[in-house]
Amino acid sequence: MLICPVFRPDGDICCKFAWFLCIRKQRGSMTGVHSNTRDAMQFSSFYNYSLASKAAIMAPKPLSDVFTERAVELRKYIFDQPASRFTNNPQALANSIEDFANQVGHMMIFQKSKVNIARGQLLIQRPVPRTIIEYGTFVGTSALAWAAIVREIYGDKVPSDVKVYSFDPDAQMVALAREFVKLAGVEDLVHVFQGEGSQSLKNLYKEGKVTSIDMAFFDHREQLYLPDLKLIEELNLWRVGSLAVADNTDFPGAPDYLDYVRRSGRRAFGTKYETNSLHTTRNRGPSIVEVSRVVALN
Repeated sequence: MLICPVFRPDGDICCKFAWFLCIRKQRGSMTGVHSNTRDAMQFSSFYNYSLASKAAIMAPKPLSDVFTERAVELRKYIFDQPASRFTNNPQALANSIEDFANQVGHMMIFQKSKVNIARGQLLIQRPVPRTIIEYGTFVGTSALAWAAIVREIYGDKVPSDVKVYSFDPDAQMVALAREFVKLAGVEDLVHVFQGEGSQSLKNLYKEGKVTSIDMAFFDHREQLYLPDLKLIEELNLWRVGSLAVADNTDFPGAPDYLDYVRRSGRRAFGTKYETNSLHTTRNRGPSIVEVSRVVALN
C-alpha cells in the first residue's frame, strides 16, 4: 500500500504533483485504468482547485478592514483607562495612542519622533501660529499633538480664534477622533471635519473661518498633496513664514509634490518655498518629514 504525503493547500507544486501521482497509482492498481490524457486533465483540475484554496487561505484582509479593527481595539484601550488621565492633556492621550500603535502595528499614526520635527518649527515661527490645518485625521493623534503644541506656545490662555482644522473622508475615523478630542478637553481648539480636504477648506474659506494658514500638514493620499498645496496658493492663504509639512514623502512617496516645492525658487512667479527633508530616528517605516517654509509670495 502506498502512503501519500500530506497535502497542504499552501504547499509547492512538486508536493501537489507527488500527492496526485500517489492517488492515481493507487487508483490505477485497483482499477487497471491508465490514461496520460485523463491524468493530465485531472491534475490540471486539481491544481487549479489547490490554487483557489491557497488564495482563500492566504489572502490578506484589506488594509481598510485592518485599520477599522485596530480603531475599535484602540477605542476600548483608551476608554478602559481612567478619563482623568487624559482630561485637559492632549499630549498624554496622543502618547497613549502611540503606545497602543507600537504594540499592535498597522496604525497609520504620525509618530512622536516626527511630531517633534514639526514642533520645533512651530515653536520658532513668527508671528506665532494661529491656524493649523491637516489633511488626514485617522484616529486624531496628530490633531491632539497640534493642540498640545498650541497650548505650549500660548500657555493656559489660548485665544479663541486659534484653531486646528482636521479633514478626513472616513466617517468612522472622524467619529473616533472627535471622541478623543472631547476626552482631551480640546474641542474648542480642534475641529474635525468629515469630507475631502479640498472641499472642507473651500467651505471654511467661504465661511470666513480660514483667512490665513500658518501650517498645513499633509498626511492623506500622497497623490493629493500637490493639488491641495496648490489650492492653498490659489486661495491666497499662505503668508511669508507659513509651513507646509508633509509625511510619507519617502514612502510611499510624493514625487510630484517634492519636485514642485524644490523647484519653486526657479519660477519667476508664484509661491516660493525653502524646503528640507528632515530625518527622524525611526528604525522602520517612512522616516522623513518634508518641511517647506514659504519665503516669498509673487
